[in-house]
Amino acid sequence: SVSVMPFVASNSLDGSVASSGGDVSASTDLGSLGVGDAEVGFGGRIDLVGPSSQWSITNAASKYKGNGRLTAELDLDGNTFAQDVDVATTLDLAVTSLLWTHNWGFGDTAHFGLGLGVTSLDLNMQVTEQVTGETGQMNETLPIPLIGLRLGGDIGPVRVEATYAFLKVDVDEGSISVTDMDIYGGIDVLGDMGTLVLGYRDFALDTSFGDASDSADLNLQLGGPYLGVRFAF
Repeated sequence: SVSVMPFVASNSLDGSVASSGGDVSASTDLGSLGVGDAEVGFGGRIDLVGPSSQWSITNAASKYKGNGRLTAELDLDGNTFAQDVDVATTLDLAVTSLLWTHNWGFGDTAHFGLGLGVTSLDLNMQVTEQVTGETGQMNETLPIPLIGLRLGGDIGPVRVEATYAFLKVDVDEGSISVTDMDIYGGIDVLGDMGTLVLGYRDFALDTSFGDASDSADLNLQLGGPYLGVRFAF
């Protein structure tokens, strides 16, 4: 079977960012850049369900914009912004996840799955110093392989499902820790074909990376409730 679920989400953003032409010494809180408030974004999820396996593809995007004051020096694309300067910031974030699990059934109503996945974070941040107009950008696309778990079931018209994917690893150039959680409950309003869904998704990333001349630290947590409609075929 195939199901499609468009949704609208209220995503809160928290964390910090650091980027330097040398070693990173301090991070700037995202709230001080003016991009810490919750914003409404849109997304969708597609599920392909077989006799003993399930594929889930989810995409969600949010845009943030605000004014703030740097709490640490920040180097973006060769442009250095000093601590305590006023800046205007725009930040676009998109998280796309692909998860495959082999599912085992428990009776007629519940299932448990274990599998693999990959999550891609697309980050586009632009910082502009308000006095001089100097602008710097950070554009990163980070594909991350994950280990995934799934638990779900349905009783009559009520269905629930939770997925949790994670990875923590050290590499030569740095380290990365990721968790991607999605949980929802729904009630069928058109039999098995249409379900009203209320859920919550949380994505957390903590990574450091660099080379001989540049280094960066990202600590991001993006999450919030969403409301959607699931259509099954």
